[in-house]
This record gives sequence, structure tokens and C-alpha cells, in this order.
Amino acid sequence: MMESSQKKTEVTETLPDDLVNHIMSVYLPIRSVLRNRSASKKFKDLEIWSRDLDFSGIYSVRCIQRKAVRIIESVFNEHKGSEINRFVLLLNHIGVEDKILSWINTCLGKNIQELVLDFSKSRKVANIPVDFSAIEALTVLKLGWCRFKIPDNFLKGLKLLKTLSLTKTGDMNTDMIDAIFSNCIHLETFELINFQMFGTLSINAVNHKKFKSLVVYTMPYLLQIIVDAPTLECFKYDGYCKRVYFSRVHALKEANLHYNRSLYWRYYDPSERVLANMGAYIRVRVLATNNIFLELTRISDFFKAPTICNLFDIAQFLEQCPNLKKVLIDINDFTFEPGVYWEVHQKQHIRLHNYRLNSIKFVEIMGYKNHWHELDIMDFFVRYAKSLEKLTLTKPRNPKIKLFEPDNAKINYIKSMSQKKDLIEFI
Repeated sequence: MMESSQKKTEVTETLPDDLVNHIMSVYLPIRSVLRNRSASKKFKDLEIWSRDLDFSGIYSVRCIQRKAVRIIESVFNEHKGSEINRFVLLLNHIGVEDKILSWINTCLGKNIQELVLDFSKSRKVANIPVDFSAIEALTVLKLGWCRFKIPDNFLKGLKLLKTLSLTKTGDMNTDMIDAIFSNCIHLETFELINFQMFGTLSINAVNHKKFKSLVVYTMPYLLQIIVDAPTLECFKYDGYCKRVYFSRVHALKEANLHYNRSLYWRYYDPSERVLANMGAYIRVRVLATNNIFLELTRISDFFKAPTICNLFDIAQFLEQCPNLKKVLIDINDFTFEPGVYWEVHQKQHIRLHNYRLNSIKFVEIMGYKNHWHELDIMDFFVRYAKSLEKLTLTKPRNPKIKLFEPDNAKINYIKSMSQKKDLIEFI
């Protein structure tokens, strides 16, 4: 809308109809095109030239599988454009494999650049007869529950690929990974999710100048991860504690580590692995982790076993990370129980020790429940993070979680410690 002193005028009323039709049919995402065709008589017969065929939200409770397939099929039948830049499909593939193959082949014939296929709704890996590794023009390839193979471990295509995300795409081995990094020299993001790969995951990106992000989720049978990537900026890991060897990580700025508890912890001490990995994370600016990580970084002198996480663990760890700018503490599924040792020894240590957290500017506590120890954490950051610009407290994502009675006197006291009136934000 364009404002004037007398009236409001729609942009589409000031442009020629043929130009409006061209803009809407070519440059708008397909869902916007379909919405305009169904909501406006003027655009009822609008031709489909859209280059962005994103059907990610079309299959839902309100739109059953049969209707979703019918809509997608009609779009491809009516598509008049010579190019399709992006195709995103989240669907149950069972029973419609032939149609999916036809849609993919149409995209391949129109120089597809971004291809996203997610068949996780079927809970069965789809075997689509397409050699994805031979597609030349792709810059983004994301496959979920869709088989991905590299014949003879030799890539014929994907030379322009920048993002590769593979989720439960069948077998994965070191030869396939080596082939990917040898061929995809422009790769920036690599994601491996939900694979039963055994032994060592080795990432050799020493000759890559743009490789920035590595994601490894749910690969329980790995023994270790070896990364040689001088340009790596972001590392995300979700799973059991594994030994991670970083050859060169001078550019690493962000680490997201979510450790899961293993039944085998009774047979070995995972804290040694966590501590051995710590050298690579000292200079990161953003570290997102969970309470298990903090428990494992502190080894009890008496039992040498994981302890209950509290402010002392958080403070001791933050003191070793001088470049952190943002701290996120997710306690949605966790309630602090500091225990007697906190009251007798650690609390006094926190009060007497002069922590230097001058680089921290933003702190967010997700899952804030008005617990008294959460107020201790608030007090700690306001007191020692001299450059703190915002402290955000977010309510638990589960509305059924019981909240404690707020200690308004303590909250007001913490607020009075800072000259910034809007430092603490409740969401």
C-alpha cells in the first residue's frame, strides 16, 4: 500500500495488468500464487510460471494426502515456465512414487537449483530412481528418508553444491563422505542426521575455502569424529558423548552440543571425552549446550561421577570462555536442585570470587519457572557481566509445567543492580 494525504492506493492499481500478472505468476512462491487464484476473481486464471515450488506446508491435517497430491499434480501440469529454481516437497511417498518421479524429472529439465525432499511422514526410506549425485546445477540438496547413493563412490555432478543435508538416506560410509568433499569444492554446509555409521567419521575439508557449518545428529554407533576444516565456523552435535578431534578450527565461532545419556555410562567415564574436546571450544562466541554437558565437565573428587548441574558449574565453565557474547540456558525439561554442597561451599565461592565476564552481552534463560536458583543465576549475570545488554527470561514451552511463586523482592533487587531499566525482559 502507498500512503497519500487523501487516500490509500493499492500498488496493483497503478501498474499495467500484464506487468502485475507477470510479477505474480513468475516471482511469487507457488503457495502465494495459488492463494491469489482462489481468493481473487482477477487472478483466477493466472498462469503458473513460478520458479519457487515450495509445497512444504501443503500436506497437513487440513489438507489430506490425496488433495495435496492433486494440487501438486495440477501445478506441474499447468507450469509454463522454462525454469524452476526451487522444489520443496514434504509428503508420504507411499503409493505416489511415480508422480514424485515425474515431478522431479520435470524440475531436472528446468534447471533446478534447490531440491528438498522429506518423506519422513511415511517412516520408510523412499527409493526414488534418480541419481541425485549426478545432477549438475544443484546448489542446495536436502534429502530426508530418501535413498542417496554415489555409484562407485564417484560423483558425476554436484560441483556447484553449497548445502548438503542428508537425513536417514540409507547407507553412509567414509568413502562416500570422501567423495563428497573431494568433488563439492564449494560446499558450505554439511549435515548428517540419523545414520547407523560405524567407526570414525572423518571430515577432510582442508582445501575448502568456504566450508562453514557441520551438523552431526543421532549417529550412536560412531566411535570418534575427526575434523580438519580450517574455515569451519559452526559445529552442531546431538547424541552420545564422542571424542572429537579438531585438527584446525581457528575460525570456529559457534558450538551447539546436546549430549544424551547412555546406558553404557556405568562402564566408562564420559567426562574424560568432554574435557578432551574442550580445547576446540575455548574461543567460541556462542556455545549452546545442555545440563549433561555441564555435569560432565565437573568431576567429583570423591566419586568421579556426573553431578547435579547448578550455578557453580555454569560459572566455572564460563570463566574458561573469554570470548562468549551470547549465552542460552535451556531448562525447559530441567529443574535446578543445587543440594547441600551448594549451600555450604559453592554459594560462598560464587560470592567471594571475582568473575570477569566482560564479553557477554546477551543471556537468555529458556524455561524460566521462578525457581529460587534461577534468581541466583540472574543475579550472577547482572553482577559480573559488565557489558550485558539484555537478559531474557522465557516461560516454559509446555504450559502444563508448574511455576513457582515469584520472589518480587529479589527480582526488584536484581534490577536495581543495573542502571539499564530494560535490562531484564520477561517473555
